[in-house]
Amino acid sequence: MNSEDVIVYFTALVAIGIIVIGLLTTALHSIVIAPIVIIGVILAIFALLSKGNFSHKIESIEKLCFIITLMAIICSFILLYKPM
Repeated sequence: MNSEDVIVYFTALVAIGIIVIGLLTTALHSIVIAPIVIIGVILAIFALLSKGNFSHKIESIEKLCFIITLMAIICSFILLYKPM
């Protein structure tokens, strides 16, 4: 088993774990966690169906997630400190 297959396998396990824990948290505590479950489902499907060039795809997703996180932080600061 080469290292890329191992990365795909472990990524799929992490995504499945996110789905299970997210569903438990959503059912028992709060619906606020529901987007994490949706992201976990998307990640699990992507990881299980990917063939070849997996590391390049993950790097692209990492860059996209960084941009989304940066935009979320900027929006949260704007909403937090906007004058009333």
